[in-house]
Amino acid sequence: DPCIKDDLKMMKARFPLLVLAMAVLASGFSTTSATGHEGHDHEAMQKAEKKISDTLAKLPAEDQKLAAAQRFCPMMAYSRLGAMGAPIKLTIEGKPVFVCCKGCIDDAKAGGAATVKTTEKLKEASVELAKLAPAERAAAEAQKYCAINTKGLLGSMGAPIKLEIDGKPVYLCCGGCTKKAQANPAATLAKVEELKKPGMKEGHDHGDKDHADHKK
Repeated sequence: DPCIKDDLKMMKARFPLLVLAMAVLASGFSTTSATGHEGHDHEAMQKAEKKISDTLAKLPAEDQKLAAAQRFCPMMAYSRLGAMGAPIKLTIEGKPVFVCCKGCIDDAKAGGAATVKTTEKLKEASVELAKLAPAERAAAEAQKYCAINTKGLLGSMGAPIKLEIDGKPVYLCCGGCTKKAQANPAATLAKVEELKKPGMKEGHDHGDKDHADHKK
């Protein structure tokens, strides 16, 4: 509108400092709104990591190294060791295995060799994911499994492959899954969201009595 443009020109001419101040304030509000949520997420992640670090620090030195290498519970593969209190150390098939809480003990022992195999895969995956930038690692760990080969832990076959589908990150276990992921974008994204839900791949419910009691 020509009239509005003329009014703006007049304001700039008569009140240059006011216009400048308004622009600075607008910029400040924009920056706050744009970064506030990101800052909150970053702070929450830092607090969660500190809580885990502080918990694992209470373990004997050797157990700290083993738990840090395993990183996740083999029975609740989305559950970080230390997030629910001190992890519990078991010896299965002669191998040290850490579980997140009391509710996982019986299942872990019953699993025997399968539990040990899952634990080794978790260690392998943790080594590969540790090579990623912190934000990338967090995103891959949130998805945990390949969007196509949903039994494949990300990192267990080397560095995970990252795709961008409709502006959203999608992680795959290897290059062989790329074509299938791109062939049906909607289904791939739906599977990623499903995988991000804690407990989707687990053998038992994290809300059972033993787990609930442990979390209190």
